[in-house]
Amino acid sequence: MREDLLVLLKPQSIAEEERKFRVLAGLGSFLQHPEFAEAGTAGIFEPWVVVNRELMNRAVVRGEISAHADIEMACQVITSMASFRGLIQRKPFDKPFFTALIDGILLPALKNPQTAPNIMDRW
Repeated sequence: MREDLLVLLKPQSIAEEERKFRVLAGLGSFLQHPEFAEAGTAGIFEPWVVVNRELMNRAVVRGEISAHADIEMACQVITSMASFRGLIQRKPFDKPFFTALIDGILLPALKNPQTAPNIMDRW
């Protein structure tokens, strides 16, 4: 699964990164209008979430991660970190950062879900 996830992130040009920052920054205005917010965020993040979810579900079938893993939370962590990295830190969500996220946070939580509380159950 680790390699599958890493393959998703391809090196991009500086111009492409700048375009992403502008799109993400524009989401702020979408969020003020609920009728546009869902479509705007879904159009940017949902395709990535769908692919990540599928890769993680395949990893469950292969026995690489726990069947009790909180895949939805893991998908939210990825998109949240991508947004934070781009909007707040103004840095690219690049391969070294994504690798650290996978190795340090996602894989430990997905492999050992009993040590990582399911936050969504509290909401």
